[in-house]
Amino acid sequence: MSAAKTGLKARVGRIQYVNCIPYFHGLQKNEPETEFYATFPAKINGLMHRGKIDMAPVSSLEYLRHQRDYILLPDLGIGARDFSGSVLLLSREKIEGLDGASIALSRESLSSAVLLRILLKFKYKFDNRFVSMRSDPENMLARHKAALVIGDDALFYRPEGFVYKYDLSELWWNWTGKPFCFALWAVRRDFAALRPEEAAAFSARLRKNLNRNLADIEGLIREALGWTFTHEKFSKVFGYLFNLSYGVDPAMKEGLELFFRLAHRLRVAPRPRPIEFLETSK
Repeated sequence: MSAAKTGLKARVGRIQYVNCIPYFHGLQKNEPETEFYATFPAKINGLMHRGKIDMAPVSSLEYLRHQRDYILLPDLGIGARDFSGSVLLLSREKIEGLDGASIALSRESLSSAVLLRILLKFKYKFDNRFVSMRSDPENMLARHKAALVIGDDALFYRPEGFVYKYDLSELWWNWTGKPFCFALWAVRRDFAALRPEEAAAFSARLRKNLNRNLADIEGLIREALGWTFTHEKFSKVFGYLFNLSYGVDPAMKEGLELFFRLAHRLRVAPRPRPIEFLETSK
């Protein structure tokens, strides 16, 4: 059960990836009545499902699997309209040669792992075996022909030798013509039912904080990471954050709905229900 009881601090999950900096930088100091729990995406999913936290950016597949338990904060997510740069299939050979191959999956992933399975099954018509592993690209590739790596491990990966890199959201875009949404901001329904005004107010503050940070990405990187434009990773992170999509517009929603239908077809998720957003005052 979620600790939705009035008087308790709201508990918010915080993902420790660069792509979440626009949401969280500067937020925590203005949220004295909120407790933040920082970890990687798969752990956040589990905490939300067990009611250990009340609101968080969860995997889009986590939302699909537990739509009866969650409702979405309006227009808040993390996605890409073409390439993302941080959800990569790394391979020792071209993707066309991976039929029947054993592929390593980062334990930190959920939506990305299912997206890869959908692409290999329905786009390429492959039959693969998947093994969940700790996120370590070199070790994963030493034991398997290919590896799915996400987040900062993918963004900053520098291979020791030649490796093919396939951006999953770009493969999805080229196949479907639709953007892909990796994460959605969700609130547990029991929390939203008991404390609707608090959930709506947090959503509004989160949106305001996001907009302020995205309006000055250079300043955001300098303040959040301590990097100036002379840092070797600055330009990569600037382009990365600039290219990501942090809203759920109609096109992103269409991409989500298609992903949900294919995940159900793959038999890794229940039949999708209509996507629901928290009602907030205008």
